[in-house]
Amino acid sequence: MTFEEAESYIKQVRWQYAKTYVTAPHEYTCLDWNEDLHAQMVDFAYFIKINGYTEIFGKKAFRVLKIGEMKYWTMDSPLENTNLVNRTFVDDSRRDKIINFVQSENFVHKKGMSLADVEQRMKEKENV
Repeated sequence: MTFEEAESYIKQVRWQYAKTYVTAPHEYTCLDWNEDLHAQMVDFAYFIKINGYTEIFGKKAFRVLKIGEMKYWTMDSPLENTNLVNRTFVDDSRRDKIINFVQSENFVHKKGMSLADVEQRMKEKENV
C-alpha cells in the first residue's frame, strides 16, 4: 500500500465517533460496514505497522501513523484479523475541546455521528 492508496481507503470508509470513551475522543471504522474492503483494511493495518511509530496509551504500546490531521491505529493481532481501525486528531488541543464538549450538558449524541459532526455541533453551540 502507498500513502495515496491509504488516503483513498480512508476516504472510502465510514468513520463513527466512539461515544463510549469520552476522555479519549476518537472514531473508528469496522469491517461490518465495509466488508468489500477487507483486503484494503488489512493492507492499511500493515501500512500502519510498517510506516508508523510506537505511541503509549495508558500502559499499552500501539503502532500509530499520522496522515494529515489524523493519526490511525489498530489493536488487532495478528493483523490478518483486523476488523477495526481507529483514528483521532493529531492536535491535542482539538481533542481537549471535544473532551470538554462531550462531557457538557450541551452535547447530545446521535447514532452514527463522526468527529466532524461533534465538532460541528460544538461550533453551533458556541454561536448560540
